[in-house]
Amino acid sequence: MKKNGLMVYLLLLVCQLTLASENAHLGENTEWDDEQSAIIEVSRWVALAPKEAGFQAYSDLFHPDFTNWYMAGDEKSVRGRDEYLSLVKDWLEAGNHATYSEVTPVSVDVIGDIAYIRQIKEEHFHHPDGPPTMFIGHFASLMKKYKGKWTFYRTSFETRYRGPRASYEPSE
Repeated sequence: MKKNGLMVYLLLLVCQLTLASENAHLGENTEWDDEQSAIIEVSRWVALAPKEAGFQAYSDLFHPDFTNWYMAGDEKSVRGRDEYLSLVKDWLEAGNHATYSEVTPVSVDVIGDIAYIRQIKEEHFHHPDGPPTMFIGHFASLMKKYKGKWTFYRTSFETRYRGPRASYEPSE
């Protein structure tokens, strides 16, 4: 019953975001207001934050109730904040880090202290024991203000490409 209640809540929230938000969609409005621009910048900077500002600054970008879902998996691919940050910290401590991050927003909908953002992200990575790699993915995320700052609350993504940078050929 608890899962059903959460699903209904999320469905209603998405409907409300869709119908009553300050809508901005790629191709329809590429001039983002200050709030939307701040959300887009947090989404771009998150991959670079550990190297540029340290792990604590990176951790602070995630709401205490954060979850991440890799959409190619099942419910077991949903990770809570602590598990997610632990995996990222291990990866960083092994000498890996992002060297480039770009987002292409599809839409940024803001209602009060909640934002729904759909975007395509491209990130490049350095690995101490291997060639540079890259990731391109589709994201649908809920962001929530926490202590006056936009934080990642729910992220869901699907991989478009993950592998060596040298091997990537964009599709038409």
